[in-house]
Amino acid sequence: SHPTLGVGLPRQIMGGFNIQDGAADASVLQKLATPMWKAISSNLGNSTELSLGGVPERNIGGFLFPAIPAGEPTTVIPVAFSVTTAGPSTNAKVIAEGEVLAVFGLAILIWMIPSLLANTRFCCRCCQRCLSKRLGWYFCLGMIVNLSMLSMVIASEPEIKANDLFFQLVGVVEVVSDKLQEVLMQAGAIVGLFMLYSFRKRLIGLLGFDSQLVKLELRDCLTCFSMTRFKTVEVSLLKASDLPCGYGSRALFVRVVMGCNEPLHSRPRDGCMTSLNLRERLQLNFDPEDVSQTLSIAIKEQEVVGAAVAQLAPAAGAIAGALAGLMTPAGPQGGAALGAIAGIGTANSLGPEVARLDMSAAFINSLREKTKQMQKEELAPSMATGPSFAWREDNFVMVDLVPQGYLWLRISDVQAA
Repeated sequence: SHPTLGVGLPRQIMGGFNIQDGAADASVLQKLATPMWKAISSNLGNSTELSLGGVPERNIGGFLFPAIPAGEPTTVIPVAFSVTTAGPSTNAKVIAEGEVLAVFGLAILIWMIPSLLANTRFCCRCCQRCLSKRLGWYFCLGMIVNLSMLSMVIASEPEIKANDLFFQLVGVVEVVSDKLQEVLMQAGAIVGLFMLYSFRKRLIGLLGFDSQLVKLELRDCLTCFSMTRFKTVEVSLLKASDLPCGYGSRALFVRVVMGCNEPLHSRPRDGCMTSLNLRERLQLNFDPEDVSQTLSIAIKEQEVVGAAVAQLAPAAGAIAGALAGLMTPAGPQGGAALGAIAGIGTANSLGPEVARLDMSAAFINSLREKTKQMQKEELAPSMATGPSFAWREDNFVMVDLVPQGYLWLRISDVQAA
């Protein structure tokens, strides 16, 4: 049968107290609940837990609070007082900072003593040799002395804290590094522009251009774009011989480039092997006082690819570079830029160069003077468009070509009509 109410429970031990069989004793439950309630009330901050023992005399922030006996009625009166101490005066702070700066200056001077003694005549050679052999020891000793002086100043001056001094030093380093970064970026931009201007001709040559992209120079701006400083010269080409041979007969032509002039070309000759008969005249603007000008004469082979295909090469290179850039970290923009540069170089490299001649302004002036001497000796009449002479080798100057070959040419002034 099931147990009914009133039936006694077995003898148990709970919380260290014996519980007799039968109904639970109220005193036992009270003894169990009392420590639990005290723990809960003390953690919750119940004010009834505090004993009435009075308040002793206390000194807070320079204010003396009297003692309050137990059971004495009190009234809460708000009193405002400073919880922090007053800071140092301005003069004391300035003096302390001056002492720190003086210690830093003295530390720098101690470290500079070897350099000062090495560059003066008042230090004997034995002392200089001793310092040079023991620089490491000297700097270690100097560091110990400097740290000792700085520690003594920090300890003697209550206004100076090592922590504040460290963070001030960090702030100075931060400001200097930020300003230095700005200065370096500006200087880098200026140096980059200077390098770009200095190597502009080589960069243009790497892209395949053999003539100036911008037909403007500083001389043009300083002379108000006047053309009076230019003289018209005529470059007469007789023939070229001993050229590098190819796989068979080929079509050759001559490309002449100088300064701000547009590139000039001769008529292509078919069936050429190692020689080229020209007998052509090309007229150019030449500044005799500009020593930076260079006359370039290139013998090139005519390509099967036309100029239209060469014009499409940069666009095709940009498209191919953008597609390739999708699979690289450079991205489509960087790939398109590199592809366009490669396309420009490819377009300008069409037409393989067979031989080349580069002449300076001084060499051009010497050829002009030599032609004038020939004209005086020949006593030949001059035409309005150019000098008249026979197409013979003795009326021309033979110059060497690179990588091999010879070119017969003649440079003369064109008289005004």
